[in-house]
Amino acid sequence: MNKLLCLIGALSISIANAATNAPAKPEQDLGAIFKMHWDNRVRSFKEQNLTLQNVVLLGDSITEGFDLTKYLPGRRVLNRGIGADVIGNDMPTNDNRGILQRLDNSVFDCAATDVFILIGINDLGSGRKVEKMEAGYRELLKRLRAKRPDLRIHVQAVLPTRGKYEKHNAPVRDFNERLKKLATEFGCSFIDLHALMSDDKGELKAEFTRDGLHLTEPAYLIWREQILKAMNWN
Repeated sequence: MNKLLCLIGALSISIANAATNAPAKPEQDLGAIFKMHWDNRVRSFKEQNLTLQNVVLLGDSITEGFDLTKYLPGRRVLNRGIGADVIGNDMPTNDNRGILQRLDNSVFDCAATDVFILIGINDLGSGRKVEKMEAGYRELLKRLRAKRPDLRIHVQAVLPTRGKYEKHNAPVRDFNERLKKLATEFGCSFIDLHALMSDDKGELKAEFTRDGLHLTEPAYLIWREQILKAMNWN
């Protein structure tokens, strides 16, 4: 009996030591999480494309947050926004994200008549220069026009920011000026969401955001009105 108790005691100490010396839980790999989310969203796009649709909202998390059921109920619209997405030119070989990499699943396979594009803020957040972004956006419009010359393309201005993201406002304004010229060059409409959502300092209005980047319902309602107007929907 004494020997058994000793063995049990020794085993308990070993287990306790193992727990104490266990390695710390590794931090989440946000890059891997975003890539997995990108893959999952594209997979769902393929499934949804089996049903004929008309209008595509194309972009990043700001577009992904556009609740179609809430803001455009009964309309034939597909949400092709993916959080943390970028334009997609000059990407690292181990990063498959980017609108340029998913045009088939996000536009061409959707029998779309119209596409509303809002992309670029994550490129700035990743340190990309406005000149590089302009080149990528030009390639985007070039591919859309080449494969679907009948597609109505609506270039939407990148939105202002505030708070900790305020540093992006100057390059956002520069980029939007370039987008206006690209829209004219490629025969697209230009929707100036930036002007509609800026305060007198050129920042995203406080009531339109909680974190300085993503939108609240009042902002989505303004955006919704611009889509209704562009589509001539009552």
